Parts: sequence; structure tokens; C-alpha cells
Amino acid sequence: MSNQQGGAGTVRARSTLDATSALPMVSVILPARNEGTRIRSCLSALAASTYPADRLEILVVDGESEDNTVEIAQEFQRKGLPVRILTNRQRNYGAALNRGIESARGEMIVLVDGRNRCPPDYIRKCVETSLETGADNVGGVILHVAENPAQLAVGLAMSHPFGVGNAHFRLGNRRGDVASVYLGCLRRSVFDRVGLFDEGVDISPDSEMNLRIRRAGGRVYLDPSIKMPYYTRNRLRDLWRLYRRYGITRAGTLLKYGRLTALRQLVPATFICGLAFLGAASLWNHVFLWGFLALLGIYLVINISVCARLSWAKRAPGLFGRLFLAFPCMHFAFGLAFLSRLARRPRSKAFLRA
Repeated sequence: MSNQQGGAGTVRARSTLDATSALPMVSVILPARNEGTRIRSCLSALAASTYPADRLEILVVDGESEDNTVEIAQEFQRKGLPVRILTNRQRNYGAALNRGIESARGEMIVLVDGRNRCPPDYIRKCVETSLETGADNVGGVILHVAENPAQLAVGLAMSHPFGVGNAHFRLGNRRGDVASVYLGCLRRSVFDRVGLFDEGVDISPDSEMNLRIRRAGGRVYLDPSIKMPYYTRNRLRDLWRLYRRYGITRAGTLLKYGRLTALRQLVPATFICGLAFLGAASLWNHVFLWGFLALLGIYLVINISVCARLSWAKRAPGLFGRLFLAFPCMHFAFGLAFLSRLARRPRSKAFLRA
């Protein structure tokens, strides 16, 4: 579908929504555990939604928080926001989503994370695009929000092709059917066809769900005009932990289904294997040392070039060092964890557990 056609379709969908009194009921599912520092801003953003309040419910699925997460959600209840608070005793992200889905009254399920700040038109745009395209899951582009230079560097690394390959929902360079989207707006009926979220997944369960949707013949659709702000991590060790968990769960997906969500997920592990092979082989024959140095040198040249261009574009020379560390942090954390999970090959029920 061309951009022009997509725009016209969106206008038609918007007109339909504006003219229809019976809009689809939407259930927003917000898993939370010890989100006291973020949930107020998240719920405030949802309170500003342009989607009609009488067609909207917000399910805060609390994982037995030990801070004031529940108290803050109750404040919004008292203010009239359509919030329901559920308890997730398993304290697991996939289980939290399932508790929300089981209790949801909506025809559409919108997934939200505590780090998100939904724009006022986010829910409406998701519903419009879903009605227009008929897709089973509709999502937008992650918009990284930075409050300091460290967050800016991490956000840039997580939205650049050198960092994330062709992850369209991070790059915003494609409109149409894709392998996966971030969270998204799912039709309730899709869970009757493919089942609920795998409760063994404790990070990024949307990726595994999108794979199941496509395996069942469904569609996952990306609309780059839909933006989802996301407050990025600002410490390298947190970025390492995040991508380590990503690597574990993507390897688990390969073990469970015999395929990956996207081939780009093989690149970090392949690069590390190449370095390891050439490095080990150089002990036997020094010719391989040149291959090792060439491969590592190419990586460093690309890293330096990308970091320099991004720092120049932002007019912030101080970003260079942070970016120079962020890219390999992502690549090596993901690749090493990916290979470790394949090598250890846990029991099937733990394939996706990070």
C-alpha cells in the first residue's frame, strides 16, 4: 500500500470513527511492578487520550509491588479515570498480560509499558489503522525520549541500523506488514486463534506473539505515523542487561519454533563466532590473525564512522564516547547471550525465560 493510499484510508477510517456512536471498546493493559517513579506520568498521558472515555478501560496489572504503584493507580481511579487494578501473583510480564486479557472487556487490546507516555492520539490512531487494514496487530515507531546525554546516546544506538539492523518499528522506515511491532493494538479475537502470551517469556513477549500471529496466517502492521514515546535506559550496564535478555529470548524462540522473528537476530552471534574462530585458528596458523584483525577492524571503522556522524548531527561531540560504547554493548550482550542459550538448551518450558 502506498503512503498516499494509506493516508486516504486513514481519513476514511477517521471519518467512520467520528460518525459512529458505537466505537470499539478498547482495553489498555499496563503491567506494573514497583513502577512508582513512572506510573503517574504514564497514567497521566493515558488520561489525556482523545479516545472516548466511555469506550476505554485501563487495566493496571500489578505484580505485588512493594512501593506506591497501587496507591498511585488508586488516585487516578478516584479522579474518574477508568482504571481497574488487577493482581499478578506470578510477577511475570507474560502472565501480567494474560491476566489483563482474561479480564478485559474490550474488542481491541492496547499494550502499554510503564516507560511509555502515550500521545493523546495514540489509541485512536491504532484503532483507525486496525479498522482500515484489518491487521491482527498494529503498532507504531518507538520514539526514544532522552532527559540526559546518556539516554540520548542509548536512544540513538537503539534507533540506528548499525545498532538494530532492519528493525522497522525502531527505524520508522516502512509502512505495511512487518515481522514484529513494539507492543501494539491487537484484536481480541486473535487470542482465540493463537492463544494467550507465553508466560515463560519475561521480556518482550510481543515478539513471540507476533511470530505466532504470522505463523497462523495473520498480519502484523506498522504505521510509522503512530509514535510511542519510550524513556530509554541511561546506564550501559542496564543496556547490557536488556540486550542480554533479548538475546536469551530470541535464541529461545529459535529453539521453540525452529525459526527467528527476523534474520537480523543472527548477526551479532555470527560476528562473535567469526571473531572466536579466527582468533582460535590464528594460534594454529598466523594467517588467520589477519582475518581476525580485518574483521575487528571493519567493525571498529563502522562504529567510529556511525558515532562520528551521529555526534556531528546532534552537534554534541561529547556523545561520541557514549555511542562508541553503546553499540558494542548491545551487539556483544545480545550475541553472547544468544549463543549461551543455544549451548545450554534448557528444558522446553524455559526456552524463553531470561
